Amino acid sequence: MALNVNILDTYYMAGLWEGLSPVNTFFRDRYFPTAPTDIFAADKVLVEYRDGDNDMAPFMVEDADPINVKRDGYELHDYAPLNVKQSRNLTADQLKQRGFGEAILSGSTEEERAAKLVQEDLALLERRFARTEEYLCAQTMINNGFTVNEMLDANTVGKQATVKYYDPNIGNDGAYNIGTAWTTSTTWSEIVEDVRNMCRSLSRRGLPAKDLIVGQAVADVLLGNANFLKLIDKNSGLIIASPIVQELTKYDGVSLLGIVNFGGYNLNVIVVDEQYRGLDSSNPPVPEWKNYFPAKSIMVTAPGAGHLMYAHIVHMDEDGNTDTITGKRVPDLFVDRKRKTREIILESRPLAAPKNYSPWVYAAGAVS
Repeated sequence: MALNVNILDTYYMAGLWEGLSPVNTFFRDRYFPTAPTDIFAADKVLVEYRDGDNDMAPFMVEDADPINVKRDGYELHDYAPLNVKQSRNLTADQLKQRGFGEAILSGSTEEERAAKLVQEDLALLERRFARTEEYLCAQTMINNGFTVNEMLDANTVGKQATVKYYDPNIGNDGAYNIGTAWTTSTTWSEIVEDVRNMCRSLSRRGLPAKDLIVGQAVADVLLGNANFLKLIDKNSGLIIASPIVQELTKYDGVSLLGIVNFGGYNLNVIVVDEQYRGLDSSNPPVPEWKNYFPAKSIMVTAPGAGHLMYAHIVHMDEDGNTDTITGKRVPDLFVDRKRKTREIILESRPLAAPKNYSPWVYAAGAVS
């Protein structure tokens, strides 16, 4: 007996999305994992972070009272994540045409072709959503917050939204100023001093320093430094045995230069040359190729420094009934019977946030 399944049901499409092959994104995967508690059944998500700790416990006289450790440096904020939404049309005529890669005499029915197109459309939209989340995560690390333009439609820029995970009146602990830009003639000791200072900014606050992320222009300067090359060669055995080598092979434009000691801090030196096709700041915006991480910048941080959270999506059916759906992605459907068109909509409300105060230190203009 045939099993009748509505392939355009919201929950069925959500199941199709769950079955898609995951899209690999470096910043999101390595630094912003999502736990079950990061998916909220609410319009807002809770962002909580605290100071790191690097204090000692004191030596005390045996009969003395213990010194109490205060619970300070803790903040809790609620944010309404921005909405990410895109759609794909499916017309009656498209269901009668041979699909891309389909055999000329495949004998596919319109129902079978519709199911295949729905899955392909969801996969295409998912790749775009993943790039948006990668951009959001990278910007959160670079700026210790982010600023994005909300679009009114495909050609009109709406309002600007800004989130800062630091107090502008106090200063940004996630920013470091390179005094003199590095060149191929910069001494190794000068380079080590800058990177060590960035590491100390984290370690003094009780936060780990494991990765040194560099742009392509910085990588070129480092590879032109004889001392850096000697250290890479010396530690080649560590690189081969390190699990990070296999981990990074799945990311296009991301590779491990080496594991290098910078004045006592062993760091994975990772060069990032990931690119995406985004929009410029004009109105209407014009597409242009951009780097997720600036070519002349560096950053020190550690895996899992942040997390990616999601707020719920309110879904409305054809009868006007509303339903609150939680998840990373929520698919929906709009049917225009007059034009014989179905519009598949994918929606998400992500927010990238740190787990501690400024768990990354970013330096722009490391090279000239």
